[in-house]
Amino acid sequence: MAAIEEIFPRIYGIPLGYVNAFLLAEEDGLTLIDAGLRGNERKIWKAIAGIDREPDDVRHVLVTHHHADHVGSLAAVKESCGAEAYVHPLDAPIVAGEKPRPAANRGSITGRLFGRLIERLPAYRPSPAAAEHEINDGDELPVGGGVRVIHTPGHTAGHVSFLVEGHGGVIFAGDAVGNMFGRIGKPLLMYTEDMDEAKQSMRKLAELEFDTACFGHGRVLKGEANVAFRRYVENMAR
Repeated sequence: MAAIEEIFPRIYGIPLGYVNAFLLAEEDGLTLIDAGLRGNERKIWKAIAGIDREPDDVRHVLVTHHHADHVGSLAAVKESCGAEAYVHPLDAPIVAGEKPRPAANRGSITGRLFGRLIERLPAYRPSPAAAEHEINDGDELPVGGGVRVIHTPGHTAGHVSFLVEGHGGVIFAGDAVGNMFGRIGKPLLMYTEDMDEAKQSMRKLAELEFDTACFGHGRVLKGEANVAFRRYVENMAR
């Protein structure tokens, strides 16, 4: 597996095992979307070297949500290059270590059986990282060539997705939607705080215009991605 994958010019995917991070590359700096598990910063630096850039070029880290597989290396990235973090205010205190992480969903059998065990693993206990910027629904961020914030709660209360103009629109859905085994679907119940709210967020995303979708888990979906979202939402309502 390549250390970095070009999705479009200046838009890259960084595969970090079962989770993905993404990179928006501008001449004046790099914007990282999510930061993988604890220890993944080494893979991120290798990926950045693959496009002839340096770790110090990372200026911003956009966080989709507080889960450890998305913020595990955030503190290390910030410490290494001084990048500023952007997090929704409902998730920011958890990322900063000021509030405890919610337990796995007890409504899920796997959550009841394995949730506490997984949460004790070192990789799932990220170092605290403060957010320099708290972001809200509809914010237009002057980073990565321009990024719109879409609040998509349910998986976590402060989950956000990011929409980038150009190439027909590119949505970075985080874990609001998954694309495992070549099929889009709901986020994993085990770590979803409110599945009814998550479904509403899927409907919200399906109303947007975008041609490409990038996911926290699963492959990039290119070509009429919003149509695939709408079909799934329609089927979900039946």
